[in-house]
Amino acid sequence: MQYYDLLSVILIAAILVLTIPRQAPAITRWNGSFTLEDTYAEGPDGSNNLFQGGINLDIRPPTKKQLNAVFNVRLNYTAADGKTLWDLSPLGNLSVDLAGENYNLNLQHNRIATITTAAELVETSTSRAGVALFLRDLPSMITSYSTTETATGDAETRTDSFSLFSDYKYKWMNFRGGYSRQERESGDQPPLGSDSVSFGLGGSYEILPKTSLTGDFDVNRFTSESTDGTETVTVGRAFRIGAATRPMEWFEAGANFTRDITDFESETAAASTTSRSQYTDLTASLYPIPELRLSVTTGNRKFDDIEQIRSVDFTTLGASFLHKLQEKVQLGLNVSRTRETDPDQGDNIRDNFGLNSVMDLTPRVSLRVNMNIGRSESPAFVSTRDFDASGTLSDRAAYDDRPAGFTFFDTSGNDLYTKLSSATGDWSAPQHLEPVTETFSVNESVQMNMIPSDKTMLTLFYSVNSSSDELDLTSIDSQNLNGSLSYQPNRRTSYSLTGAVTLPETGDESYSGTATMAYRFYRGHQASLSYGSTAVAGATTDNTSGSLRFMLRKRTTLDLIYSISQLFEDEQSSFIRVRYNKSF
Repeated sequence: MQYYDLLSVILIAAILVLTIPRQAPAITRWNGSFTLEDTYAEGPDGSNNLFQGGINLDIRPPTKKQLNAVFNVRLNYTAADGKTLWDLSPLGNLSVDLAGENYNLNLQHNRIATITTAAELVETSTSRAGVALFLRDLPSMITSYSTTETATGDAETRTDSFSLFSDYKYKWMNFRGGYSRQERESGDQPPLGSDSVSFGLGGSYEILPKTSLTGDFDVNRFTSESTDGTETVTVGRAFRIGAATRPMEWFEAGANFTRDITDFESETAAASTTSRSQYTDLTASLYPIPELRLSVTTGNRKFDDIEQIRSVDFTTLGASFLHKLQEKVQLGLNVSRTRETDPDQGDNIRDNFGLNSVMDLTPRVSLRVNMNIGRSESPAFVSTRDFDASGTLSDRAAYDDRPAGFTFFDTSGNDLYTKLSSATGDWSAPQHLEPVTETFSVNESVQMNMIPSDKTMLTLFYSVNSSSDELDLTSIDSQNLNGSLSYQPNRRTSYSLTGAVTLPETGDESYSGTATMAYRFYRGHQASLSYGSTAVAGATTDNTSGSLRFMLRKRTTLDLIYSISQLFEDEQSSFIRVRYNKSF
């Protein structure tokens, strides 16, 4: 990896210039820390050891501007696969922030080496420079450049990124534009690159009292390169306009219109493709009383479906009610019906009923109950994208020579035909695709929060899900149970236990549980311990971890961190880290 690139040299020069003492009565403030850290990890495939030491300095020169600088020198010693390596990085970590009334400058360089719990050594070096300008009556500008190098074993990856964004406000309108570029190199693979150019304008204007009009137009062009050198271009254009009014407390109305067009072009594709979608809606709401809301929404959505434009009209009627029945009981109710109409495939009706309640049974026990019931006369319209070809029955003749297995969907009769062989016209008998008449979905859940004592808290959550052709509140397709228990006998000690169980009607059941303990000794010493186990598809995994901190003296700490996965198994892996830190 390269640690002394041009950007690093610029960063070093910047901090030296910015930290030169001025001839002023004020002095430069220095503080920082000294750290030594040793990490050892062992897994089924090997082990690694990483020793690190470094000095971190926080420098605040006496300037009138808002200036903050952090500088770090890092020393690494790595032992892996029988090999050892010393590495000195004079620029282990550098951060400079300079802010003024109309600008902000940020320079950063980070070099990090770490070992994963799988005993894999990962080294990462990141350099970044960013500038933001906020000039009065002129467009604002934010730009940044960063480069990141990552080495994991013998694999090295480098990513360079550049971005530029600007926006400008004029009265109630906002103009914006931006450009970004990213290039990535990984090992011997060909470099990959992508760039994006965007432009947009929008705003909100109050055309009448309590009535506002909003609009937005956005254009984005995204280009990407694949490993074989081919280029794909995606151009998206979106236009949105909306209006909202609430002339009276008991009445409000709104309207929205959205249109999206996306062009896709690739050097490997025979021709470019274009997809379009459009959405229009008008909503009106009444509030006869503060707790009750009645609403109606009508609209239309259009979208591409192969070579035709699908147009679906929809209407939704809804009502919601939220009321406090008693001082400690709150009840919520919502109902809605949506009807979608497709000229080719008929109607799709969906009903939804929801009930929720929050009850304080006692000062220490609260209960939350939720139930949602959904009903659909047709789960969805048949999409012609699922078949090889579609059209009216007379159009089927154009595909008589197709091979066996070729499918053709008759959009006028909702019939599916399949070629039985490659012989001309050898089609199967029509298979009528009749949407399901009714489908019900039910979700029920109960959550209980309890405080048995001032030192204990218990939470239990249980939910049931089901789906069937008939409404059955007792039917169960899957169950989920979650619980947590926490106990804090004193200010220094706390314990917790969590668990989760998933019981599907078919498939694999799963279980998980975690127990943790935290203890704070006198003089700031701390200890924590955690154990967790998960069982999915008959396979069990477990992990135990913990930490121990000693406050040796003022501003001096010694930390011990460890974790073990797959305890008592052949694929066991362990991780331990010892860190000494001295602040000054």
